Amino acid sequence: MIRFTEIISGKKLGLFLLPLMMSAIFQQIYDPISAAVAGRYLNEEAVAVIGACSGWSGVTESLFVSMTTGFSICINRQAGLKDSTKMRSVFQTAVKITLLLTFGSMLLALFTEPFMGLANIPEWMRPEARRYLVWLFLGGGFWGIQNLLVCVIQGRGESTYPSVVMIASAVAQTALSVVLLGKLGVGVEGVSLAVFISQGVSSLLLCLYLCLRDWGKELVRPATEGSPGIWRDLLESGTAKSLMGIMTNIGYMAVQRRINLYSVDVIAGYTYAMSLMNLFMQPLCAYTIAANIMSAQNVGSGSPEMVFYYNRKMTRHSLYWCAVYVLLAPVWIPSLMRLLAGEGASAVLLQAGSGWLYVAVVSYPLLVFLMIGRNALQGMGYYKVLLLLGFLEMAARFFSAWALIPLMGYAAVCFNTALVWGLPGLTALRLYRKRMKEAWRDAYGEERVFGR
Repeated sequence: MIRFTEIISGKKLGLFLLPLMMSAIFQQIYDPISAAVAGRYLNEEAVAVIGACSGWSGVTESLFVSMTTGFSICINRQAGLKDSTKMRSVFQTAVKITLLLTFGSMLLALFTEPFMGLANIPEWMRPEARRYLVWLFLGGGFWGIQNLLVCVIQGRGESTYPSVVMIASAVAQTALSVVLLGKLGVGVEGVSLAVFISQGVSSLLLCLYLCLRDWGKELVRPATEGSPGIWRDLLESGTAKSLMGIMTNIGYMAVQRRINLYSVDVIAGYTYAMSLMNLFMQPLCAYTIAANIMSAQNVGSGSPEMVFYYNRKMTRHSLYWCAVYVLLAPVWIPSLMRLLAGEGASAVLLQAGSGWLYVAVVSYPLLVFLMIGRNALQGMGYYKVLLLLGFLEMAARFFSAWALIPLMGYAAVCFNTALVWGLPGLTALRLYRKRMKEAWRDAYGEERVFGR
């Protein structure tokens, strides 16, 4: 078990980060493969349906993954304090809230029509989109259960087992989508159904692992009811993270509504590009997860010096990845776009996807500042800052959807990515430096300049 409240060797850090990266990459491989499978076994219209529904997919994921990530920050803060009784109570209260949200998501599966209207999904797409959204909402809770268990296990410094489970889940999702779409003739809803099945199984495996570990048994043994203070802290952290994600995805849906007015080829090209962007973002997300855990535990132990040390280290490593992506972009972007879209893909499709992806890759450093900055701020207990960052990202997307896209066309869709990461990203960086100065002054009674 790795203790992040002290400096660890580069080897230990690498052994912790490598499974996170592999797991994240395998999880995101499913998105481009599922789009490619839908395009080959069904048609480009099926890929367009996935893209048209992606706004609600993002909102659902934000609700559950962001909420439970917020819960995990509270749990990791207790780990830094080394208060096992309080930590057990916080964990069990987080589980109760997650189960309540899961039940609510299942109820939403009965009411898909309003969601399709809000996303501006064309009438001819709606029969397939309706079936896709039903399984998406039914399985939304498993996103949360799975993420909460993964975060808790990773917070103990154990990244290998949850990563193996997540990799196996990604492989199972891919295999299931091929079987459902290619062999059994299921429609595009087979994509969300595959996620529902695989995440349900992985949640069960993670729960069993937790119950078999000595520290896990401590978390699940009977405890007193969570105090109002615990419920309040969890809901503040989880809700702030979740509302931030929901706001950004509402803004994304505003942009998607504009994109849904373009041709099928443009929608499909954008969908392929989005899946590739998410795939190559995953090594950066691994560093963000690590920064999240390290910030929360060191805030709990009262060590701003260690918070700064680890966040700076994670940021630098992330920027190295960004540099590699930019240098190799002229090779991997056109090659992978052609691979996903197939030989018969139109020039319009390839151009729409590649153009958007080039801008996204160049903008990755702004995303690094945003992700690590907001996780550090949340770990330090500044929950309201997340709402500000989410609002800024949503506002940038609305500005693109309502002003730039009508004026500049699809070019504004491409440059929208730099805007929505840059505005909140640079804000997060500035606020992080400010809060670190305050934390350092409170702890050591002296000023220190951060950010270099």
